Amino acid sequence: MKKISYKLFFLLGCLTVLGAGVAMADRDDERGERFYSRWFKPDFMVYNNQESQLYQEECGSCHFPFQPGFLPAVSWQTIMTSLDDHFDENAELSEEDNARLLSYLSANSADVVDREIPKKVMWSLRSVPSPQRITETAFFKHEHNEIPARILDGNGETISFSNCDTCHTKALQGSYDEDEINIPGIGQWDD
Repeated sequence: MKKISYKLFFLLGCLTVLGAGVAMADRDDERGERFYSRWFKPDFMVYNNQESQLYQEECGSCHFPFQPGFLPAVSWQTIMTSLDDHFDENAELSEEDNARLLSYLSANSADVVDREIPKKVMWSLRSVPSPQRITETAFFKHEHNEIPARILDGNGETISFSNCDTCHTKALQGSYDEDEINIPGIGQWDD
């Protein structure tokens, strides 16, 4: 009888430790984002890397290649159908590339992808028209509301909200953790 109770106690202890480990790996941090969640994980991408690569090459050659989950599909459709006047620049693509990119962006948009940040983006757009700029979303404004204007003013294009990777050191990998923010001329961000 004693051997059984020790084995049962040991087994319950192992299950408790295992359960705690699983809970820790899947818990939410203080911002409500899942630990270990990253935008460009292979299981996050709807299409193979050819569309992702095309997006990064075409769009990323002029500006930061924003993750598609920052805007809903309707916003991406508006952007992609007006590339002849893309924020005062002509960014037209071949019909084939445009179609491939629109398909990629729509399939990975905030209203399609089941991830924390896209869900927050969509929540912030619940009562307003879909914007053409990520910086126009209430989600973006909320996340950046503690950045003093003096940091942006007088810095030219060095620090700009449209260049995520200037401050978010792992933005290209899809990570926007506060621990990874390093503002040029200011240093590590600590709110």
